[in-house]
Amino acid sequence: MDASKLKEILGQHKLWIETNGKQGERANLKGAFLYNAILRGANLKDANLTGANLYRANLPTVNFSGADLTGAYLKGAILEDADLTHANLTGANLKDANLEYANLWRANLTDANLGGASLEYANLTDAILPDISWIIPGCLAQLNEIKDSFFYLEKESKLDNFIQDSLGFFIQDNLEEKSFDMLLGDRIIRGIPHWVKYSGMKQVPRQLCQLLPISPRNKAETKKEK
Repeated sequence: MDASKLKEILGQHKLWIETNGKQGERANLKGAFLYNAILRGANLKDANLTGANLYRANLPTVNFSGADLTGAYLKGAILEDADLTHANLTGANLKDANLEYANLWRANLTDANLGGASLEYANLTDAILPDISWIIPGCLAQLNEIKDSFFYLEKESKLDNFIQDSLGFFIQDNLEEKSFDMLLGDRIIRGIPHWVKYSGMKQVPRQLCQLLPISPRNKAETKKEK
């Protein structure tokens, strides 16, 4: 899309937002070709970006709250610290995108591709998540439903390399693989991506995850600790 045309659309959209729709016009960028576009800090709240091509676009701090990004192509896009609250990202391609610190509260990510995306410190609270079994060769754990009684370890105690994190879960880091293992009851979930710890996610996907029981020796030791 021509830069001057895009600037005009953004200007009209800004006026539309500031006047509650009385003036200006809602941005309609449906199917727009915005490859490598630089839109840092732009306000695209409630804009229509369905099917837009934003491949490798520079979009940090952009306000996409309530925007329709259904089927948008955002592969490799920089969305660091972007506001995507309530955004519709159904079927969007976010492969290798940078979503660090992005706010995805209540965003709809149904069927979205997050393969290779960086989501460290992103807020995914109440988001509708896709099947991300391709991220974790793993299993589903309802983290928000886990109770302390599910663990064999008491607070501050250790089992091999597992330590209790700030959320009360027992984990061990695999820094070289950029992942971590989590101890849940008598099982160990292997290979959880490191960004999950910071994302606010309520689920760890279950598809191919390897669940391994704690050895009887370790179980006996933890019972003694109690």
